[in-house]
Parts: sequence; C-alpha cells; structure tokens
Amino acid sequence: MLAATPISALVGLLLGFALSTALIALFRDKLPQDHGRAYAVGGEQSKGKARGSGVVFIPVFAAVTLLVTPFSWERCAYLFLTLAAMLTGYLDDRSDLPWGELKKGLLDLAICLLALITFMNTHTEYAFTVFGWRVNLPWWLFAPIALFLLWAFINCCNCADGVDGHFGSLSVIALGALGYALYAFCEGSAWSVSALTLIGCVLAYLLFNASPSLIMMGDAGSRAIGLFMGILVLLTGNFLLCLPFAIVILLDGGLGLLKLAIMRTFHSKTFMMWLLTPLHDEARKKRRWSDTQTVFRFCIVQLVCALAGLLVMAALR
Repeated sequence: MLAATPISALVGLLLGFALSTALIALFRDKLPQDHGRAYAVGGEQSKGKARGSGVVFIPVFAAVTLLVTPFSWERCAYLFLTLAAMLTGYLDDRSDLPWGELKKGLLDLAICLLALITFMNTHTEYAFTVFGWRVNLPWWLFAPIALFLLWAFINCCNCADGVDGHFGSLSVIALGALGYALYAFCEGSAWSVSALTLIGCVLAYLLFNASPSLIMMGDAGSRAIGLFMGILVLLTGNFLLCLPFAIVILLDGGLGLLKLAIMRTFHSKTFMMWLLTPLHDEARKKRRWSDTQTVFRFCIVQLVCALAGLLVMAALR
C-alpha cells in the first residue's frame, strides 16, 4: 500500500491499464455475447460481440485501488458496492432475457442506499457548495438529494453506453476532472488516485472498444462506473459545480429517462417525441453523424464543460 502521492497515482494508472489490458485480452473469448439491441440505432451491429467486459476491469480497479491508496473502511465499502453494481450488471449481461426494469431498479436503489448510509456514517456534515457559499443541510433533506444523485449517475451512465468508444471516452474526461477537483480543491488526494486508477482501466477497455469494437462494456461496466462517479461527486461536496464534469453523460442518458418517466406517469404519447433518445441516437439517425463524429463532438463538448467547471471552482476557491 502506498501513500496518496503523485507516484501512487502514476502506479495506479499504469498498473490498472496494464492489468486490464492483459486480462481483457485473456478473457475476451469467455465473455457472454451480445444479442443485439432491437430499439437502438445500429443495434444489430453489436450482435455476437463480447459484452460485459466490466466484469474484468472493475475488479482490477478495486484491487489496484486498495494497493495504491491508504487503507480506509469507507473506501473499502465504496469499492465493495462498486463490485456489487458490476455483478448485478454482469448477471443481466449474461442473461438470455434482459432483466425487468423493476428488478434492476430495486437493486440499484439498494446499492445506492448502502452507499448513502456509508457516506452519512463517515461524514459529520451534510452540505454542498453553491458558487462559493457552503450550504449545510439537515440529514432528512440531504439524504434524498444524494440518493437521487447516485441513482441518476448509475442509470445515466448505463443509458449513455451505446456507441463504440463513446461512453468510455466521456467517462475518462469526467473522472479526470473529478480526480483533479478532489486533489486541488477538496483535499481528497486518495480519491484522486482512485479516479486515475479507474481511468487507466477504462483506457485499457477503449483499446478493444474503439470502432469497430471487439468488446462492449455492458451493464457490468457502465453501472459500476456510474456509481463510483456519483460517489466522487458526493465527496467533492460541490454538487452543482461538479455536474459540468459529466454533463454530456447526464444529458445523453438522462433525457431518455426523463422522457420515459413523464410519458408513463402522465400517459402521454407525445412528450418530447421530436427528440430521439439517448442523444447519441439522435445525433446518428436524425443528424446523420457518423459514429466517429458523434464520439468526437460529444467528447469535445464534455471537455469544454469540464474545463469550465474546474476554472469556476478555482475562481471561487
């Protein structure tokens, strides 16, 4: 175990990348095959490809994080829950019939609730910063906000995963911004090391996921990354200024969830029918963007927003 220093961050990044690359190459042929997505643009192209590769690189992330960061029961709990999110996603990935929304929703809720309980038991103040002003919240108000944030990250990340290289690239940008914010503004150097370790693992996955992809992340990866990303946002104590770090992911996946929720709640068949969701399908089908254009343009917007968020945090420090 190393102290949380730039050296440990470098070791975490390189070790996560090297181990994930080797293990993905080794176990790629043993992963379940995708059945194709009936309602996704270009979904038939994914049929037969290996999916659920998160079951390979997420355990690498957890193990390397424990190796290169100081021991913390809180960090162990979050890593355990990240592995739990990975496992539920992988079981869905390998299932012949996709799990129902209720089953997945209840599992997500249970995992998010345990993460929230861990956070509230290890932090004495529940607050967030609004453009430089710290606002302390009673636990009964903080809890539902934080629970929704964690749930939103899990599900938005899951919905944003659908184009070769897309979600992996966006998550690298978001994790990089979160890691820097934790290191520079929040005295969370150990958490920034964790973020860089996860970046190394995701970059290894992208070696195999670049278009035309050989493997897909599946729910095993996207749900686990989404949960850990949401936890990092909680740890910054600055919900609003951290949202730009992942704004493209949240909009890409979140607008579809909002659309579905409104249509079901109010029995509306016309709400937001002008917009195809997730947004990467809107870009590819209606805007006629190629997969490469979609990935690059979404990543450029994400990078600009992340840099703007970091600069605002620095200005208000």
